[in-house]
Amino acid sequence: MFQEIFNKTSGDILSGLTEQFGLGQDQAKSAINLTKDNLISSIGKEAATGNMDGILKMLNMGSGAQSSPMFQNLVGDLSSSYISKLGVSPQIASQISNFILPKIIAAISGSKSGNLDKSDLMKMISQGAGSSLSDKAGDLLKGGLGNLFK
Repeated sequence: MFQEIFNKTSGDILSGLTEQFGLGQDQAKSAINLTKDNLISSIGKEAATGNMDGILKMLNMGSGAQSSPMFQNLVGDLSSSYISKLGVSPQIASQISNFILPKIIAAISGSKSGNLDKSDLMKMISQGAGSSLSDKAGDLLKGGLGNLFK
């Protein structure tokens, strides 16, 4: 579910990042991957603390999620990642977060017509974490370990 949502929205997000924020293609793709990894991690941490209802409330709000305190926390976390890993200014990082996150939340909410439940959330977290881990392992094998066998 999580990966499918990112696949569906990444084209729109990628063009927005390059056109509105002047990011290069590689930097924009990195921003999308950072967003995915950060959301999986943040939502997983919230779920681990037992805040399933808070997560579901935010996700089911769709485009209205921006008023949620959890949404604002996610924006802060994303902004910090963009600053440290993409090297953008705090102002640009905040703008990027506020551009990407509503699109992702609306897509998640829309995938179940605003009726996500706890089983959907757990499935999304587990699939997202598995996909993220698989992507990282693949990158490591292509770049790091693959060079050992040349």
